[in-house]
Amino acid sequence: MKDRPNGKRLMNKFNFFDAVCMIGRGLKSGAGEPYMADDLLESMDRVGIAEALVLDSLSRQCHPAPGNERILDTVSERPRLHPAWTALPHGASDEQPSPEDMLRQMKKHRVGALFLFPAQYGFQLCDWAVDAFFEPIADEKVPVFVNYNDNRHLSMDACRWDELVDFCRRRPSIPVILTEFRLRRKNRMLYRALDACGNLHIELSGYWLYRGIEYLTQNWGAERLIFGSNWPHLNQSCTAATVAMAEIDEADKRLMAGGNLRRLITWCGAQNPEVELPRPPDDFAAFAWTGERPGNMTFMDCHGHLGGHSPDYHIPDSTIENTVAEMDRMGVQTVFAFSFSVIHGDERFGNDQVADAVRAYPDRFIGFAGINPHRGREEILAELGRCRDKGLQGIKLIPQYQDFPAEDPLIELCCEWAHENRWVILNHGWGAPRHLERLLEKFSDAVFITGHADFRCAPLARRHRNLWICTCPVHRPRDCQKLVEAAGADRVMFGSDLQDLPISWGLGPILQANLSPAVKRRILYDNMFSVIQRI
Repeated sequence: MKDRPNGKRLMNKFNFFDAVCMIGRGLKSGAGEPYMADDLLESMDRVGIAEALVLDSLSRQCHPAPGNERILDTVSERPRLHPAWTALPHGASDEQPSPEDMLRQMKKHRVGALFLFPAQYGFQLCDWAVDAFFEPIADEKVPVFVNYNDNRHLSMDACRWDELVDFCRRRPSIPVILTEFRLRRKNRMLYRALDACGNLHIELSGYWLYRGIEYLTQNWGAERLIFGSNWPHLNQSCTAATVAMAEIDEADKRLMAGGNLRRLITWCGAQNPEVELPRPPDDFAAFAWTGERPGNMTFMDCHGHLGGHSPDYHIPDSTIENTVAEMDRMGVQTVFAFSFSVIHGDERFGNDQVADAVRAYPDRFIGFAGINPHRGREEILAELGRCRDKGLQGIKLIPQYQDFPAEDPLIELCCEWAHENRWVILNHGWGAPRHLERLLEKFSDAVFITGHADFRCAPLARRHRNLWICTCPVHRPRDCQKLVEAAGADRVMFGSDLQDLPISWGLGPILQANLSPAVKRRILYDNMFSVIQRI
């Protein structure tokens, strides 16, 4: 145990065990980016993670043989790190050992799990390709992680559901864990797969959906969920904070945080050291570690969706009343809010939903009018006037999702309206920085927000006092610190993307960033408060 900054005792409360980490320089590792074992351990100490299951970048990206060998050297003097191997379907005898030999070596070296990358290595999980290899592995109940991402293109929704479900059904004794970069637009398929396969588990780093952990736990149980971070592709704080802050029983949090994975790797005799973690540096970080928020810690959120229905995915607990309850639980005082419908269809319907939310909860939502520039000049102006009469005070643009040019004159028309009415205007992406700079200079009384953490806008934010950068999401290691260094602490504003992403997913990297408490508070509250005073 360690002392909290306020003098209370803080335990390693959930005993996190990260299931998905990659060590070694990868194809797209940039200068100065973390990728070594000591970088991982430093991150684990900051985030409050006791142990990690680690793959070598060579076995993930190049070939299993050299990576499986190298990872044993990497972990040999680091008891908090546990090796994992990558396997191929058994074919060429000189590519990998027989399954029997591989099992013997895994037990000898306490290699806890196998990873399969069918897209990376060009194979399928069909019976004639893999069943002979997996027969002895099934007898030992070796946990098998399946990832359908091609390393060169970390796209979302890569899973081949028919193939995965068929494999799970053929090998019911194997604990199968689906892991991928982002599982977003197929959560309805995920539900059916969990129903179909009692041995299917979900690794959580790719499941960044609003109240998704709560829904999965309620309907399929915490035993099916495995905490992982996908470090260094993602910040460990994202998923760790989402688990710690989830609205579920603490016993369930401990299962998914590490208990499930520790149970699954007992087959190889894995040993789990007692880990004493350094204490969190401040109360913000302690909230992310424990899920216990001090009552006086509140936030303002510049990026929130309302409406509760999407063609892309199911959104749990999405009524306005439930959303306000989630804001209360997470300490979110006020949200700049706009509708989902502007992304997909009839923006007037969604703008009316936002107006209803503002009328019902005027202290919690500042409503934005979603605009579809396909409607043309006259309809845009009419809708903006209608929304102003309904009490909305900002504009939401998302031309990239509407298949509309980012630099069209009708985008400028919206900026002109915001300038004349001293409104906030938030755009999913403003296009080229030179285009945005022209708008900032021409429409200086508008408050501009770039809706996602676009580092290209950082120099503009330093030069123009009417531009802020939303943090949604600073989800790579050290992104939050880098954005503050590039743009300045007074130019960065917390945004969660609620009803799309969990509030905690966006909070975690800020709460646990290597920044002072004063800077964190600027990002999480003060900057948006100053904007509200301006409009």
